[in-house]
Amino acid sequence: MEKPQHRILELDVLRGLAAFSVLCFHFTTDYTRSYSPATPNLFQFPWGCYGVQLFFMISGFVIFMTLEKTRTILDFVVSRFSRLYPCYWAAVILTFSTVSFFYLPARGVSFHDAVINMTMLQDWFRVARVDDVYWTLTVELSFYIVMGMLFQAKLLKYIELLGVLWLVFMVFNIRILLLTLHYDVPLWIKTTGLLRYGDLFFAGVLFYNLKTKGNKWYRHFALLMCLAVQYIFRQEINPFVVIGFFFLFYLFIYGKLSWIINKPTVFLGSISYSLYLIHENIGFVIMRYLYTLHLNAWAIFIIPTLSTIGIASAITFGIEKPAMYFIRGKYKLWMKGR
Repeated sequence: MEKPQHRILELDVLRGLAAFSVLCFHFTTDYTRSYSPATPNLFQFPWGCYGVQLFFMISGFVIFMTLEKTRTILDFVVSRFSRLYPCYWAAVILTFSTVSFFYLPARGVSFHDAVINMTMLQDWFRVARVDDVYWTLTVELSFYIVMGMLFQAKLLKYIELLGVLWLVFMVFNIRILLLTLHYDVPLWIKTTGLLRYGDLFFAGVLFYNLKTKGNKWYRHFALLMCLAVQYIFRQEINPFVVIGFFFLFYLFIYGKLSWIINKPTVFLGSISYSLYLIHENIGFVIMRYLYTLHLNAWAIFIIPTLSTIGIASAITFGIEKPAMYFIRGKYKLWMKGR
C-alpha cells in the first residue's frame, strides 16, 4: 500500500465546502428548476454546482500525491477501491430504495439499471444513473485509470509535459477538429469527461508540484493555461468562480489557508464523499414531503440539509471507514503472506 500519510486538513475542508455548495445548489436552484414549487426557496445559489470543479482540482492534487508514495499499481487499485466503493454501494442502495418507495418524478430507474450502477460504470453502459450526481464519478474514475496507466508505464515523471500536451489537444479538439474539420472523437473518449475537465485535474497536479518540488515559472504558466482552457470549455461560468478556486489553492500551497480549519469544517470534510453521493434525490424526497405540510422556506431547507448530513455521517462512520480499514487490513495481511 501507499506509505502512511497525514491528512491534509485544508484539502479535507475544501472538499467538505465543495460538497456543501453542491447541496445548496440542488436544494435551491436545481429544485426550483426541476419541480417549480409554489413556495419560493429560502435563497438561490446557482454557482454552487461549480463545487465539482473544486473536487476535480483536489483529486488531481491528492491522486498524484498518492501515486508518488505508492509502491505498486495493485496498492493503488486497492486503495481507491476501498475508498470509493463501499460508501458508493451504500449510497446506491439507499437512494434507489428511497426513490422507489416514496416516488420522485423523473428520478426513478429500473432495478436492472440500479444493479449496473453498482459497478460505477453506468455511463459507459449507457444506463440511467440512480442519482444524477454520479456523473462526476465517471470523470474521477477515468482520471484514476489514466494516472494508474502512467504510473505503471513509469511516465509520471513527465506529467507536466503530458499535461500541457493534453491541454493543447483539448483546445485543438474543440476549435479545430469539431468546428473546422467536422471531426469528432470516439464516444468512449467523450464519456471519460477528460476532454472537458482534464485541465482541472492537471491544475491539481501542478499545485502539488509547486508545493513539493519548487516554485518554477513554467508551473505558474501551465496553471494560467488551465484557466484559459477552462474558460474556453465553460464560458457560461463566471470566470471569477474558477479563479477563486485557484486563489484558494495558492493560499493553501503557501501555508495561508489554515484559518478555514475548525471542528465543524473538518467534520464536514470527513463526510463529504457520503454527503455528495446521497444528498440530491433523498433530499428532494424530503423537500417534496415538507412542501405538502406547507412549512416555511427555512424549514424546507434546513430539515433536508440536517437529514442528509445525518445520513452521510452514519454511512461514513458506520460503513465507509470500517469497510476501508477492513479491506486495506486484509490486503496487507495477504501481501505479507505472499
